[in-house]
Amino acid sequence: MIAEIETLMQHWAEQTRRCGMEASLSSPMGTLMEFAGGMPRNLPGPRELMANGAGPDHIAREIEAALARLAHQGERGQLLFKLANLRYLPVPALSVPRQMQLLALPMSADRTYRNWVQRLHERVMRDLLRRAQCRAA
Repeated sequence: MIAEIETLMQHWAEQTRRCGMEASLSSPMGTLMEFAGGMPRNLPGPRELMANGAGPDHIAREIEAALARLAHQGERGQLLFKLANLRYLPVPALSVPRQMQLLALPMSADRTYRNWVQRLHERVMRDLLRRAQCRAA
């Protein structure tokens, strides 16, 4: 396991759970429809969405892009993508034995599970570095 990538993956999961991977603001047409033609003005209350930004932060979007690329890299990539979703997204977190069961691994395959986590971290790190290099060029 790569500790830095583990931290980034946990951050991605928290961001995904908190605000999903899609950011959106209401449209004027949607607001007109919601309020039957009369758009509200100067409503009191917090403006959290605008103040804190909409959707996940840049780091979470980069992790999501790396995972999406991984999901399109054959059967092994899809398996690692599934591992990422099982390991990081559920609340409360799934136990390792439960994750192994959902991945169709025998309970005696703890070493295999740890190797898959390592491989997931390596592939995500490689893709993050590739994406950073593309932006720098």
